[in-house]
Amino acid sequence: MGTNRVTGLHHITLCTGTAQGDIDFFVKVMGQRFVKRTLFYDGSIPIYHLYFADQLGTPGTVMTTFPTRRAGIKGRRGSNQFTTVSYSIPKGSLAWWVKHLSNHSILTTEPRERFGQAFVGFEHPDCGIAFEVVEDANDQRVPWESEYVPVEHAVRGFHSWTASVNEMEDMDWFMHNAWNFEKIGQEGAMARYRVQGDDGPGKIIDVLHEPGKRQGSWTISEGIIHHGAFAVPDMDVQAQLKFDTEGMGFTDFSDRKNRGYFESIYVRTPGGVMFEATHSLGFTHDEPEETLGTDLKVSPQFDDKKELIKQAMLDDPIAV
Repeated sequence: MGTNRVTGLHHITLCTGTAQGDIDFFVKVMGQRFVKRTLFYDGSIPIYHLYFADQLGTPGTVMTTFPTRRAGIKGRRGSNQFTTVSYSIPKGSLAWWVKHLSNHSILTTEPRERFGQAFVGFEHPDCGIAFEVVEDANDQRVPWESEYVPVEHAVRGFHSWTASVNEMEDMDWFMHNAWNFEKIGQEGAMARYRVQGDDGPGKIIDVLHEPGKRQGSWTISEGIIHHGAFAVPDMDVQAQLKFDTEGMGFTDFSDRKNRGYFESIYVRTPGGVMFEATHSLGFTHDEPEETLGTDLKVSPQFDDKKELIKQAMLDDPIAV
């Protein structure tokens, strides 16, 4: 596999509780920009698909959510899925974040270190999904200038994501041979992988070996991380990645899907963690940069029902 395959983390998609709960957490606590409001591109039930990121939705900063409480399906957190989202913060910012989270009635773990970096854990208050902020002195990405978080402490983007698996051997093989990641560390049951030959920010996946832990939900259901998406440089590379990975026997691969703002393919990794390989199309082709996230963009299957859908979504209002 060439080193120009997967270039880093792109976005991660959570099944959360309510739209307002996501606004309150990602905008007003985590200090992210609300860059897009649209709808889930699959299925017949209109569910919001919300995007939070830096100023323009740069790959490696994009959080996307499906607020699914209105659909009435509860998910089960467990093994063989992504379990934790870790944001990168500047060195020396941890104490500020502990106080900031406490001010929003969000409990944090005791400060700890992993692979030589200080972090604290906490939960999305509306749906219980696990998060961390990790001090990374080498992350020089420019943050979104939020009114809620001062720039000197602001998240820079994703530091890493954690996946839980029952079995390590096949997942390790997949990470090396299919997905262009190399193992760079081991602490206890956690193995750290990074894009081969690239020590820049937003390049890390931690895989936690939890044998015997119950399988988590794969459905679109509240309280789980549905999938993690990885950036590829273009759609030719994306197609080659699929061709080569299927040739290794990983044939549970989707066709290419247009998601409005990126082109995506999905694969079930060993054990079932859902990975996506995606190429960005950008967030400004249907909305100017100045007003990103202010208008509901309706996905294609609902084109003829936009006004009806706006009325239907009144039971999950958004106030920014």
